[in-house]
Amino acid sequence: MDTAAHQLLVVANQTATSETLITELQRRQRMGRVVVHLVVPALTTRIRHWLSDIDEATSAAQARVETALEVMRHAGIRLTGEAGDGDPISALADAYAKFPADEILISTLPVERSHWLERDIIGRAEARFPVPIAHIIGTDAAERSEELVAAGQSTR
Repeated sequence: MDTAAHQLLVVANQTATSETLITELQRRQRMGRVVVHLVVPALTTRIRHWLSDIDEATSAAQARVETALEVMRHAGIRLTGEAGDGDPISALADAYAKFPADEILISTLPVERSHWLERDIIGRAEARFPVPIAHIIGTDAAERSEELVAAGQSTR
């Protein structure tokens, strides 16, 4: 961990490879030394969570992390990543305990499609973490993957 750099913790799910997020991370890295850590929550249904049937969600989150790392590194962004808890706030808390960020960046779908915004993830994060919380709106990873395929780039 580079203590001289700005530590940026990013939480994203469907927007983990969105052009908006990539552009923002590129901009921040051009401005100075930034260490980025991405966490993708292993989202599942409440019933599956209660039954501890989270293997599929964890595998899907890990696959999304790997894809995001590949896409972002291809775009020149230096970062690490992990799959996290199914609750975005718990995923952030777990990651924050290991990666003491100077700032948290939450990437969501647009308001009309975002369950995270519906659940006030931004407000809950601001109340829980002692660092600035930034929010950006991205596009669905599937949309980004389709753009990459159309451009002849790998998504795996």
